[in-house]
Amino acid sequence: MNKHGTVTGLQQVDPLCPTGLFWEISPLEHFRPNIKVEMHEWTSSLPPDKYEVSLTDTCLNISAKIRVLTDVPALLTWAPKFTVTSPFTSLPILIYSTGPFTKDNLVTAVEFFF
Repeated sequence: MNKHGTVTGLQQVDPLCPTGLFWEISPLEHFRPNIKVEMHEWTSSLPPDKYEVSLTDTCLNISAKIRVLTDVPALLTWAPKFTVTSPFTSLPILIYSTGPFTKDNLVTAVEFFF
């Protein structure tokens, strides 16, 4: 802020920022027939160039690719909109990362902080 001397520009920040969503697959959901097909249909409305979808036997993770923070708000808007067609009974949990965030993510990470 130049109060006590020179101004230094930010090159990177390391705050805790949301980068995606996580759903735990309950044992009841896991044994439903065609649960994986339902999940693939459900997540197919997400742009594949922006989001990474990771499916295991116990969970589903959807994260912004390369942790592009500007794509996270669209994901947070998408999830409740498609809750009706969701194959899950549980609500999503936010996935956080501490960075480091640089370049295009720098301003977004600072906005998340404030």
